[in-house]
Amino acid sequence: MLEEGTLALDPSEDREARRLGVTRAPFFWLGGEVESRVAVLAEGPHVLRVASPGGRALLRVELAVAHGAPRPRVPPPAPPPPAPLAPTEERLRPAPPVGEDPDAGPLSVGGYARLVDAELTEEDLRLPLRFLELGVDVHRELIERRAWVAAAGFGRLRDGPESFGAEARFDLGSSGWIPGAALSGRVVFQPGASDAVGGRASASAFWSIPLGELTLSPWAGFTYLAVDESLRGFPGADKDIFTPYAAEHRTQASLGARLRHRPFVDALVTAGTSLRLSPVPSTLDRIDATLDLDLLPGRGLFPWIQLGWLASYRPENETRDEAFLRDAFTAGLTFWSWLSRGHRVSLGAEGTFLFDIPSPAETSPRLSAVLFARYDYTAGRGLRDFPPQSTPFRDRQEEGSGLIERERPAVEPSWEDP
Repeated sequence: MLEEGTLALDPSEDREARRLGVTRAPFFWLGGEVESRVAVLAEGPHVLRVASPGGRALLRVELAVAHGAPRPRVPPPAPPPPAPLAPTEERLRPAPPVGEDPDAGPLSVGGYARLVDAELTEEDLRLPLRFLELGVDVHRELIERRAWVAAAGFGRLRDGPESFGAEARFDLGSSGWIPGAALSGRVVFQPGASDAVGGRASASAFWSIPLGELTLSPWAGFTYLAVDESLRGFPGADKDIFTPYAAEHRTQASLGARLRHRPFVDALVTAGTSLRLSPVPSTLDRIDATLDLDLLPGRGLFPWIQLGWLASYRPENETRDEAFLRDAFTAGLTFWSWLSRGHRVSLGAEGTFLFDIPSPAETSPRLSAVLFARYDYTAGRGLRDFPPQSTPFRDRQEEGSGLIERERPAVEPSWEDP
């Protein structure tokens, strides 16, 4: 018997399998050489016998028999030219070049301009203030989808003396029964005859408890206001340094709950109620009920629509001579566009209309408005540096941002293998 051809099956090494991430169990390796060709030139019948002295092996046998000289291959006909693309109304965005995968930057930076006219919801007397705020801020995600930090500096221009300030904020997301938290602080300086300084510090905790398709979020918070009495009676005082309400309510403790429901992927409904003690701990300052609707349908430049209603009962107490009920209706629009990878521009407007029952005898504004423009450079990080309350529709808001989602490979490559 004539033996021709051998196939070495060394189970100790299989580089091809190693590159594909195949481990030993429950598989076995085939060895380095996995193919052997045997030429049979003699005529007549032949018998093929296969023996595996080393044990079980996986074997595939292919037989090829030539019946004549090979024929020349006829090239296939050329495919027809592709049909032209149909015109589209949406502007095409240039995609990054093939193979471009730059690393994301360390944080997101932005600048904004905000025009504020009147303060209607917080203060009892509806302050007729007006100012233009210009600021810059930085945002950074500390723990993926769990913790965020931000800092900002700003200046406010008004008819009276301008003011300058800085603020910082830390947000921690809730995870099951582990509560989330928010810490913030703000300091404002207004130069003048007395060089007034004021500010505020806040801390809050909340839970996110899933209830089927609903999410219940009980929360509690405390705020301390630093007020400069030297600006009492001064018409151009910054609202973060002195207001009549803040001077009598320097400590505020709040307790409430919110219920969220997302009936559609582009809609979010939030209902809530809360009460506030101020000054802490003896005086009930207000009982609030809110209902908010956020909508972000469509694509492209379709805006983020925000609608809200607030009912705030202000009872009679040692700092308030007469109880009243305040109703406020708010509507807002936000337009934004990603100009290129990591560059976002936003424009928005918000208006509020309110009425009090019973209505105060003195005249006061019933309408307020906020106009803002903002630029963000996210350095290829999308919106990961902004907390969830700023990005309720994160997937939709990141469309066109150039964010590259990276996933870890199942098996880390080894530089020892060629």
